[in-house]
Amino acid sequence: MMLWMAQQTLLLSLVCGGLLLSHRLLQQYLGAHRTYHLWLAVPTLLISSAVVALMPYALSAIHVNQLAHYSVLASKAIATVQTTNYAELLLYIWLLGMTFMATMLGLQVISLRRLLRTASRVHNIHAKLPTYQHPKVQSPMLVGINNAKILLPTNFKNLSPGEQAAIINHEQYHHQRRDLISNLVAYCILSAFWFNPLCWLAYRRFRDDQELSCDAHVTQPLTKPQKISYSQVLLAYSQQAHHGLLHTHYGNKQILKERIMQIKTSQKGQSGLAIIGLTLSLGVSGLLLNQQVQAGAHEHEAVHPVIRIEPKYPVQAVNANQNGFVQLKFDISPSGVVSNVSVIKSSPEAVFDESAINALEQWRYKESIKGQKGAKVQLDFMIEPPATDVERIKVTP
Repeated sequence: MMLWMAQQTLLLSLVCGGLLLSHRLLQQYLGAHRTYHLWLAVPTLLISSAVVALMPYALSAIHVNQLAHYSVLASKAIATVQTTNYAELLLYIWLLGMTFMATMLGLQVISLRRLLRTASRVHNIHAKLPTYQHPKVQSPMLVGINNAKILLPTNFKNLSPGEQAAIINHEQYHHQRRDLISNLVAYCILSAFWFNPLCWLAYRRFRDDQELSCDAHVTQPLTKPQKISYSQVLLAYSQQAHHGLLHTHYGNKQILKERIMQIKTSQKGQSGLAIIGLTLSLGVSGLLLNQQVQAGAHEHEAVHPVIRIEPKYPVQAVNANQNGFVQLKFDISPSGVVSNVSVIKSSPEAVFDESAINALEQWRYKESIKGQKGAKVQLDFMIEPPATDVERIKVTP
């Protein structure tokens, strides 16, 4: 799990960093709509990686021919040898961050539900969605994934009919494009990679691009005086607007200048074929890049246990002053669990087999993407350790 997270963090950093650095050029040559849809590369990359990682490891596990040797001494106390498990510590820290992010989202959902319970219905506005107003709302917003509603400030009625229609169209376009679902997916990805600063910057840029895209859609049919009026409303609502985790935010003073400058320019309509082509290109590129990272990781994987249980030296073998060995074959799952243990060869036969199998089934290896199939180990059972000044040479028939 932690290995997969580390690999995806690297890939997300490359994708998000590239989109952030080239954002100005993308806006200039592709327009607001296509630039916004380029963020589909992030979930596409994660989905492709998850599909590869969740494939049954028995179908794609690495076959290992290396034979590892471990010595088992009769005089050595039976103990568990375990290296410091930093992965477990990191897992707890990651889960703590995930819990905090989920709590923040839950508190905002509760706050929005309280606003809706005390909001008053607005009937004299032409809107396809139910429309409400509340004195604590400072900027128009779309709330609710299943039952979407438009929440308006009380001074909304002071606007001209044209300004009201533009704002309502803005929020309805959010609903038509299912932006709240996109925001939920984006927040879930941010929650999983909360420790990566680039993910926070990318999330904020994604939300801003979402508003720029809606502005381009709403203002495309407007005349120049109507665009000026729309910009003035945008300026008024951006002063006190707050950035929501899921709900849309019509006003956002951080990108106010960028939005107004965009309204002055003519935006190209979004092309379905162009968006599909860009998305597929990014998805395939992300999948190939992900495969390269995973292949590089496999080249450096080593068959070393992080938890090794020493076998019990059979009492009858100790009494008979008997040495021996057992060669074992087994599989390692992606989570590091040992399974399918079988004896390849043992000497003397059947003397140390049961003890070796029972111990090996409790071993744990490092996590990996695909696991390993056909790993081998030899356990040498010795009454006394060999002298260090004597050369050991194995003689086989």
